[in-house]
Amino acid sequence: MRAGIVAGVVAVAAALWTADSASAQCAMCVTALEQNGGELAAGFNRGILFMLAMPYLVFTAIGASWYRKRRQRLSLETLSASD
Repeated sequence: MRAGIVAGVVAVAAALWTADSASAQCAMCVTALEQNGGELAAGFNRGILFMLAMPYLVFTAIGASWYRKRRQRLSLETLSASD
């Protein structure tokens, strides 16, 4: 269990460390955005990363909520069964 958590933390850290190199678009988008200024291109890259992260965050929140409610229900069932 602990090794899985450590592996997850290492994977997230590696993903965040390489985020700058992973934020590239097609050649035409890069050319168009660089002509309009580097700040616009940086904002465009952040927007892409934001849209990529949202589904993972939503499904993680749903899964965590489901897991927490399931654990609460199981603990209540064991408490009522032991009475």
